[in-house]
Order: sequence, then structure tokens, then C-alpha cells
Amino acid sequence: MEPEEYHGKNGVLDSVHEVPGARGRYNNMMDRSDMNRLGKKQELTRNFRLISIFSFMCVVMSTWVFVINASTSGLAAGGTGGFIAVYIGSSFAYFTVVLSLAEMASIAPTAGGQAEFAHPRVQKFTSYVAGWLLTLSWLCGVTSGMFLTGQMVQGAILITNESFNAQPYQVWCLVFAFAASGLFLNTVGARYLALMEVFVAIFLVLGYVVNIIVLWVMSPKNSTSEVFASFDNGNGWSSTGFGILTAQTAALYLILGSDGAAHMAEETFCFCFTTNDLSSVTGFAFMEIYSNATGSNGATLALTTILIILTFFSATNFVASASRQLYAFARDGGLPFSAQIAKVSARLNVPVLACIIAFAFVVLISLIALGSSVAFFAIISLQLIALFFTYVVAIGTLIYRRLRGPPLPEHRWSLGRAGLAINVFAFLYGLFALAFIVLPSTPTVTGATMNWGPVMFAGVMIFAPVYYFAGGHKTYLGPVKLVKDEGSWAR
Repeated sequence: MEPEEYHGKNGVLDSVHEVPGARGRYNNMMDRSDMNRLGKKQELTRNFRLISIFSFMCVVMSTWVFVINASTSGLAAGGTGGFIAVYIGSSFAYFTVVLSLAEMASIAPTAGGQAEFAHPRVQKFTSYVAGWLLTLSWLCGVTSGMFLTGQMVQGAILITNESFNAQPYQVWCLVFAFAASGLFLNTVGARYLALMEVFVAIFLVLGYVVNIIVLWVMSPKNSTSEVFASFDNGNGWSSTGFGILTAQTAALYLILGSDGAAHMAEETFCFCFTTNDLSSVTGFAFMEIYSNATGSNGATLALTTILIILTFFSATNFVASASRQLYAFARDGGLPFSAQIAKVSARLNVPVLACIIAFAFVVLISLIALGSSVAFFAIISLQLIALFFTYVVAIGTLIYRRLRGPPLPEHRWSLGRAGLAINVFAFLYGLFALAFIVLPSTPTVTGATMNWGPVMFAGVMIFAPVYYFAGGHKTYLGPVKLVKDEGSWAR
């Protein structure tokens, strides 16, 4: 179907909504056009529209939720003042990464397609490495969300029964149950997922209002100086400044998403926080804050349940994104058994095996909880290492293209003249952040407190090139090889 069929009274595409059903058909046509330039066949049909995809992103990022339930390690590392400073600074620095990625996505809207900016001699391997890194990061994102949900349920049990004998295997069993539920919603229930996102997004907003009211009205408050001038070296590093910077791992986990800098009202949480909350029997400072504010186990449990539900649905949305990343990378032949992983169910309109692999990854990686007291820290460390390495690789190739290559292909959204400066800052910030992400949570390292994220990352990065040179390069074509209108690189 040609665009001319949608010309309205002004002869422009802005009026496609005047034709019944034209908007959906026009969107599908544009999807096919974009994928055609990238040498791909459009297999998945849009199930999300503007409202549902906006709701999807709000839920998947759930910024205020994670500020409350996953900020304990950051508060312990730098105090309220230190953590707020790191949170704000990281938000604005990370935004340059978001801008760089947005421009790349406008040019090459497909997984691994950003390697189009690299020199032709290294495009294939660069896109291969980027594909593995991005796939690993999204899978870890699913795992961290499901693992956090399981931990919170165990903590919620302790709210009403402090004599409960909490054991690591219980968290793993809870993770298994939540991951199985996420798998079900993304396969059998996939057709209803878009509609469900709208209701969960409404619940997200209502939950935010409830939390603000309860903490603002009922909780004892710290003074402004106590909140913003409390800089602690809680983990015992050699200097307070360095100790505060180690809070970046927690801060970056909270702001993954383009709206990170816009959610600063969560400082209300810090006005209610005291160092005594870190010793909560539940393992979560926010549960102790709820208890102190309401004076009721029932109310504390109700508020905690809001966060559990929203964290679960955020992780469920990560399953959707992670499975699509797996599917896209397998479609390019980058994984073992790629042909099977890249199959889309005709009945469910989803890559079912990719969803199952995401489920299996969560279950297996969560086993580290059985031997490590900082399993959640290791999981988010692995997620951030993979993600920021992807950023460094992708943005590095874009910088090289701007400096040494042909002009960038035409695209719908551009950084303009500020592009190179923004890209360079984002690249340097990525390296800076990585230096802190790989650190352990404390300078005194034991087997139980070691940051196992870099170890697991190294294992994946050893396997990936070995697989590539052992035979994977024969099946991996790479998205860039199929790109049309790539530019005029001198080969």
C-alpha cells in the first residue's frame, strides 16, 4: 500500500487518521519500509499503540518504585546527601547516553544495526559483540526485577512474622514462580498485554500518590541539612568521596530509562530515612520506614504489596523486551540454535522459545543467591556492565563515523551540530561509570560479598568470541550486511 492512498484534504500524511483504519495500516507500512532498508522482513505485528507503549515504558522503568525498593545499597554507601548527589549527577550524565542512542535508533532501528557506523572491516564482529552484550543486559534486567520481587515477598512475610526462618532457597522458589508467571503473560497472555499496561500504569500513578501522602503526612521527617548534607562512607572505602561514588551502581540501576532525571520527587523518601532503617529485619529500609510512618503491620504490608506488584510487572515487561532482543539477534544468526530461537508463533505472534530462554536464564542466574549474600548486587552489576559496554561500543563507533567516515544516513531525529560533543561526553562517562560498576560493594572482600558480576561477564565474553571464531561467523550475517543506503564507506 502506497503513502498516496492516505493523502487527506491537504495532501499530507498528517491526516491519515481521517481514513478509517488507516493509522494502523500506515504504521505497519512504515515498519515494513524501515525494516526493508535494514534488509529485514517485518514479522511481528504491532500490538501496542501510543497509549499502551507509553504505559509499557512507564511500567518497565517504574522509577519511583525502584528508588524506594532498590536504593538501600546506595544509601548505605553514601548517606542521603551523597546518594542524592550521585543520583542527580548520574541522571544528567546518563541523559547524554540516551540522546546518543536516540539518534542511533533513528538511523538504524534494529538490534545490532548501530554497528552500521563502524568501518566495514569491523562491522560484522562489532555488531556481533554488541548483540551479545545487549542480549545479556536485557536478560539480567529480567533477572534483577524478578529477584527483587522474590526478596520483597520474603521481606513482607517477615513484617508480620519476625520469627519466620528466612532462607535463600525460599527467594529462589519465589523467583521461579514469578518468572513462570511472567513467561505466561508474555506468551499465552501476550494478546492482552497492551491493554493490561494501561491499567498497570494507572496503578503506578495511584501507588505513587499513596506513597507520597503516607510518607509526607505520617512519617517523622529529617531536617533539610540532615538530608542534603549527610555524606557518609558507609562501606569503609579509603575516602568519603570515593565511597560516595561507589553508590553509582545503585543510582544507575534506578535511572535506566530516559525519564530518570525527571523523577526527583522521590527525595521525600530520603526525608524519612534514618541509618537505623538499614538494619531492618526484612532487609529493606523502605519497609522499616513504612512501619515507622504508619505504626501498623497491616498498612506496611499493604504499601509493600503495591511495590511488589509494580516490580513484578516491570520485570514482566523486561521479559517482553529481552525476548525481542533475543529474537532479533537470533534472526541475524548470532546465537546457537538461532533458527529455532528466531521462530515466531503464528498463533501467539511472539517468539515463544526466546521467552522460554529468558525464563530459564532468570532461574539459573538466581541460583547465585544460594551462595552469596549480595546476589542482587551481583546481578545488577552484571546488567550494568553489559549495558555500559554496549553503550561504549555503539557510541564509540558513532564518534568514529562522525570523524572519519561518510556522512550519516538521513534520519528522522538528529542531535545536529551538538552531536559530536554529546557523543564524546557520553563515551567518556560510560568508561567512568564502568570503573565503579565492577567494584565490590565493600573494600573487604570475601567469597560471600564478592561482586560476581564481572566474573560472569568475563565468562560470557570468553564464550562469545570462541563461538564466533569456531563457526558462528559462518551463520552470523550481521544486520549491517543487509542494510541498504549504508553510506559510501571506502572499503
